[in-house]
Amino acid sequence: MKKYNLAILVLFVSLVFNGYSQNETDAFRYSELVPTGTARASALSGSIGGFGADFTSVNTNPAGLGVYKRIEFTFSPSINFSKTNSVYNGIEAYDFKYSFNIGNLGAVFAIPLNQGKWKYMQLATGFNRLHNYHNNYLIEGPNTGLDGKTTSLADYFNFAQYANGYTESELFNDKYNYNYGLGSWAYKAWLIDPVLGDSLSYTNNLTGVDLTQQKSMGTSGSMNEYVFSMGANYDDIFYIGATLGIPYFNYTSSYVITETVDPNDTTLFVNSFEYEEVLQVNGTGVNFKVGFLLQPISFFRIGAAIHTPSYFSSIRESYYQTFTGIYNDNKEMEVYETDPPLNRYSLTTPYRVIGDMAFIFGKYGFINFNYQFTDYTTMQLHSTGSNRYSFIQENRNIRKYYQAVHKIAVGGEINLSPVAFRLGYAYNSNPYRSIVDKDGSFHMLSGGFGIRSDHFFTDFAYVYRMYNDKSVLYNDPNINITETKTMNQYFILTLGIKI
Repeated sequence: MKKYNLAILVLFVSLVFNGYSQNETDAFRYSELVPTGTARASALSGSIGGFGADFTSVNTNPAGLGVYKRIEFTFSPSINFSKTNSVYNGIEAYDFKYSFNIGNLGAVFAIPLNQGKWKYMQLATGFNRLHNYHNNYLIEGPNTGLDGKTTSLADYFNFAQYANGYTESELFNDKYNYNYGLGSWAYKAWLIDPVLGDSLSYTNNLTGVDLTQQKSMGTSGSMNEYVFSMGANYDDIFYIGATLGIPYFNYTSSYVITETVDPNDTTLFVNSFEYEEVLQVNGTGVNFKVGFLLQPISFFRIGAAIHTPSYFSSIRESYYQTFTGIYNDNKEMEVYETDPPLNRYSLTTPYRVIGDMAFIFGKYGFINFNYQFTDYTTMQLHSTGSNRYSFIQENRNIRKYYQAVHKIAVGGEINLSPVAFRLGYAYNSNPYRSIVDKDGSFHMLSGGFGIRSDHFFTDFAYVYRMYNDKSVLYNDPNINITETKTMNQYFILTLGIKI
């Protein structure tokens, strides 16, 4: 087996069948941020912190608020197009999804101070989108595993083990599959049969059978952050700012794995069976950000910010599983459902350190360079309430599989008043250690334009992001890795008023 198989089976199993448990993958999902915000900031790939005077700065370097000298209101609707291509056992497939989002809604109030060299104080509130979870995936292909062996979800579950020790009559008459659970369901769905000569032992019917496997998956939801921020301007030379952030997220995923028997195979009574899992998660946290900007000369600003970890004190998670067997006449079905449990746990996300440097060409434009450091080894899962699970192994896996990442971004604007044009680029390094043999880095390209008058402005941005991934259909050491490539495109419009 290739070395990455084991790591991916541990870390990137798409479905967790022994009851959905919180793990290092969940911690990373809610710690990774890909902000949207305003169209101006998005067109610059988020590299605007050194220049400031944009509502997105409350989530990056809040000292950018100190540059404001007027009241401003912004509203940023956006459309996201996401498409994922997959290759599984040589078969290519794809799926896509459109979603409408609100990337930003905010207000900044600039208050003249007239207190010596302290010129302005700024107050801001609103929200920015930090991550978009909307996507659809499709994976399909023959059930050929490593070394040419066939694989089946029925073998992974080993339905026969749930039926062993019971008679056919007991399994068949188990109303609602209550007493013997998956054993009675699998028997009535023709997935298992008794062993010849042993009426209390059973065997899986799909073992060694050629199947067509298909996995369809849909995810939805987002992470946003309410902010309450304050900034100040000292003599147009030194700017400071701080933000109290209230991040909140909701995430829903639905997986359906279908295995279909060759229609020419008349030896089996089952046509296909499906496994479905639906996961719903939401949580609210808190964090604090503080930053500064220094402008020693008129055309140059430099600054830095630090973000404390976000602490999500009570993440609520529910899920349910459904098995459906379809007979070869395509009419009769047996459905087995699990009761949806509710789990609670808490999460501490990584701290972040941000640096910005901006070169300002008067009223004609600027170039901003941005650097961000995030240490994903500092993620931590915790038990909460009556759940006293230790998460010791999951937290060890965080330190084993993840590493610190570096993000660099550059953005530039040319102002040909009343129209301005913008371009941006960002690169995020790989958050996974080499043991995983998985590249989670990504590149981002962006551009846009804006039209501004004395009291109104409109900005538009286009953002393109692509990244590769690896996964498995289910946790079987014999299964082949699925390669996926996901493309995200964002179309963002900002409407603004200045007073």
